[in-house]
Amino acid sequence: MRIVNAANGQLQPIPFNLGESGRGRWFEEVKVSNRSGQEPSGPEDVSYFTFGQDRRHVILTKGDDKRGILLRISTAGTYTRGSCGRIALKGGTATKLTSGQWAEGNAGNVANGPDELWHVEGPALFVVVLQGGESKGYGHRYLIVTKSLRTVMIKRTELCQLIATDDDPEVAEVVRMCQGDLHEDVQQALHLADELEQMDSVQVDVTHLTSEWLTIEEVVKSFGLAIPSAMGEKVTGISNIQSGTLVPGDKALVAFEVGPGGGKRYRFEEVSEAGIVRVKEVCERPYTGKSVLGIIQEDNWYSAWIEFKDGTIMAYTIADSGGVHRLSDSGQISTQVWAGVTATAPNEAAFKEVFSLNASATVVDGNTQMLPAKPDPEPQAPAGGWTTEDLRAKFARR
Repeated sequence: MRIVNAANGQLQPIPFNLGESGRGRWFEEVKVSNRSGQEPSGPEDVSYFTFGQDRRHVILTKGDDKRGILLRISTAGTYTRGSCGRIALKGGTATKLTSGQWAEGNAGNVANGPDELWHVEGPALFVVVLQGGESKGYGHRYLIVTKSLRTVMIKRTELCQLIATDDDPEVAEVVRMCQGDLHEDVQQALHLADELEQMDSVQVDVTHLTSEWLTIEEVVKSFGLAIPSAMGEKVTGISNIQSGTLVPGDKALVAFEVGPGGGKRYRFEEVSEAGIVRVKEVCERPYTGKSVLGIIQEDNWYSAWIEFKDGTIMAYTIADSGGVHRLSDSGQISTQVWAGVTATAPNEAAFKEVFSLNASATVVDGNTQMLPAKPDPEPQAPAGGWTTEDLRAKFARR
């Protein structure tokens, strides 16, 4: 048998220790046999025997005819108060041989969790909670031992995609074996995989709307979505997104950036939107911009927002099938075209209607353009400072 560390899927060096020593902890040594002729040659060929009544201990010996693998599962992650680890066997033939325990804090009561050694004889599935939580890149994981005794530790969302796209049939086989006791979204992914397998292979070609420097396939992957094998390598028409996977259909996708980006001096305000359903948003700077992926439901779809700098309007922006159109405070309209699509700029009436502007006409570069009305300037503080009555009047105007 091999002895494997579940954290990275690599061989576990021997001998080794489980857990930690100290209050609220348990330090367990996993030793190798010191009997002549019984020493294991390395972690790729080991066996074991156990002893002890109140608490079992393990001694590693040279390989014999035992089936399966030895699997070390540690729930230690990164320091987070109150974040405890957990291991649960959901299906398969596996036996816990021994365990240690790590902990945080002098008395071990800040956080704690197990560090265990299992004998897994065949396909098995564990749910493991790693210390630290999802926000720090840890949290819930599925640990799967396949029929070929390969180990896969994976996030739940990634597992759903793996099942729906049928990228790893061995993993999907183990999940199906235990599906009655798994999270609902994993069960939905299994159902989606069955639907995609029975779906008609004929795909609908549509025109997806993206910027000129990224293909739709690159955009989809950048949002963490998977392309099913039914589509091949090209994203065709879709109907919706389930389990983080595109479902074939007859609708097109659109990807665009909302807001000006930049630092704290900039922000944006979304005004209205129609004809699209947003399926993904990525917002690295909440006040200055975000990336949007949507499914186009109507030909006359649009999304509109206002961009600000230092609290003053710098541009009105409309994204529609003709491009992303930006009306600056100087009255100029510029359009960012979609890849492979002829730009069609809206007229000033469209901006007036969407943004309810009181606009006047001005001549810019020889053309009559609309100049948006600028907001009233912010009143300046008097020399003696604001009085209570002044502040009430100021915020009442807002």
